[in-house]
Amino acid sequence: MKYELILWYQFLLKNIPGNFGCYLRARLLPSSIGKNTKIWDQVQIDFPSKLSVGRNTSINRGAVINAGGGVEIGNDVLIGPNVTIYSQNHLFKDKSLTINSQGYEYGPVTIEDDVWIASNVTILPGVKIAKGAVVGAGSVVTKSVPAYQVVVGNPAKKILERL
Repeated sequence: MKYELILWYQFLLKNIPGNFGCYLRARLLPSSIGKNTKIWDQVQIDFPSKLSVGRNTSINRGAVINAGGGVEIGNDVLIGPNVTIYSQNHLFKDKSLTINSQGYEYGPVTIEDDVWIASNVTILPGVKIAKGAVVGAGSVVTKSVPAYQVVVGNPAKKILERL
């Protein structure tokens, strides 16, 4: 029953639109959320107590953040709509067991300051996106991204460096 109440609380909180909804989410989620950060409506956050977000950051509509392994987002970060950030993944090494009975492996995700993650990006466990990086729309980030690089594609690869 307690878990179901938590689900209802999260459902109601994530569906409040506009700036008022952003205000409530920043204050009522069990996360560390910096000043002037906006978490827009329809953002799904699993394990919010393991999420840290800096100031002046925007997480756009439809984003999914699974912070089971820890997610740290810096200051002045732009996260586009429908971005998926996962810090845990299913284990599947033992063929004698079903995948759903093998548990998870965890890898924290770090997104440093002044990063832009465009729409429909997927970020996998253990990735660090360094300061000033840009991740193009639709990219799948499987490896860490150095500072000031622009990456695109599946898997995401460097196409240029910001000057």
